[in-house]
Amino acid sequence: MRSIVFDPLEWSLVRSLYMSALPSLNFSADYTAAELAPAYCTVDPRYLWSFDWGSVSIVMPPATTKPSGDGLIIAVEGYSVRLLRGWGLKPQIVVTDLDFEPEEVVNCDCLVLAHAHGDNIDRFTRYAPRIGRLIPTVQVWPRGCSVLIPGFTDGDRAVYLAYYMGAREISIYGFNPGRVVKRDDEVKRAKLQIAKTLLERISRRVSLVFYE
Repeated sequence: MRSIVFDPLEWSLVRSLYMSALPSLNFSADYTAAELAPAYCTVDPRYLWSFDWGSVSIVMPPATTKPSGDGLIIAVEGYSVRLLRGWGLKPQIVVTDLDFEPEEVVNCDCLVLAHAHGDNIDRFTRYAPRIGRLIPTVQVWPRGCSVLIPGFTDGDRAVYLAYYMGAREISIYGFNPGRVVKRDDEVKRAKLQIAKTLLERISRRVSLVFYE
């Protein structure tokens, strides 16, 4: 199973942006994470093309509006998997770095795009073996069965994925940089501002519709 790289030039620009904005984070270990990640791949990345990407709903943890349930549903983090289940909905895909209710990801019969980066290697190697259908994502050039998607947070990475897979309209539920759900600190707020900048970039290429 081979790796997939979506838009190397956009990835290079995005990586420069977040490394400059957050120099305190452990970006050097991203290379170690990219070396380890392919060992946990259980699904050929080309399987992504088996979904209907025409209409996509992406549900982020602050969401308070229930999606219609039509089209492809992507949950961001395990928290959103639980949120959707409470609404009687099930995501087909989960995008996560396994740091927000990872047990929900383990127990979800979904395709999981689990992100391996320099600050979550221990967590990734703890939970990834327990996930039934997993495609690793990385944030440096991939070494094997893994996917490189431009983006920095799970949320904007999910939107980039939908865009590159050909979505004509992307509905985003719960993106709110002013409402921090997981933790509230300077780094988290900086990440959300980076995500906001990246979503503005994507909105110039494809229709993004935002809901609370």
